[in-house]
Amino acid sequence: MPGVTYFKPAGIPLRDLEEVRMSIEEAEALRLKDLEGLEQEQGAEKMNISRPTFQRVLVSARQKIADALLNGKALRIEGGNYELSTSDVTSGTEEETGHHKGTTKIDTKSVEKYIWGGTRSLMKIAIVSEDGVTISQHFGRAPLYVVVTVENGKVISKESRAKAGHHTFSGSQHPETAPGERHGYDAGAQSRHDTMAQSINDCKVLIAGGMGWGAYESLKSRGIETVVTDVDDIEKAVNLYLQGKLPNLMERLH
Repeated sequence: MPGVTYFKPAGIPLRDLEEVRMSIEEAEALRLKDLEGLEQEQGAEKMNISRPTFQRVLVSARQKIADALLNGKALRIEGGNYELSTSDVTSGTEEETGHHKGTTKIDTKSVEKYIWGGTRSLMKIAIVSEDGVTISQHFGRAPLYVVVTVENGKVISKESRAKAGHHTFSGSQHPETAPGERHGYDAGAQSRHDTMAQSINDCKVLIAGGMGWGAYESLKSRGIETVVTDVDDIEKAVNLYLQGKLPNLMERLH
């Protein structure tokens, strides 16, 4: 585990700082690649994940560090989906292991495994939909999530979950945005986004056909990777994502 998990610019009160959150698994990918100098294939093997997944996590970690350093933000390392692997030392000398025999230690060969990169290699992906087959073009309007569970790169189950949306909040006011202003940053919108995301807290990825910037940032703050795509078919989109080929079209955010 990282020994220090919070960094901030000197001389600026916390209340005046924006915060960037890096997950434990992002920190582990950064450690393996940039500190230990491993190749991406080696780092992916250490974390028991695919090379494309390792690449996505590494890029995300580097972007967050750059954002914090260059834009003067605080950086917090916490959360994510991972497992700490422990094992009993039953062989080797104390000098070789650094621990007394018979004590529990962190297994440095498999530390910080993803939920989908641990013993069972599981991952859950949520897709916003109106009919359970195609991807909805708008996150807020979709009435349901299709949640697929992936094990070792293959879909093993699929379920539908009710999703809060515009139909749920029909009585609430949606303030109009000025030309060029990004949508969904008012307090009411943030509360609605939190409600919409509650049923997919166990998911690492969300796929949608479009959404507002406020919803995108809200999901990102919860540690959910969000992909906005023009692919309509759910099954095709999931397969492309698992291959690292699903386009993420940020221009579809509004």
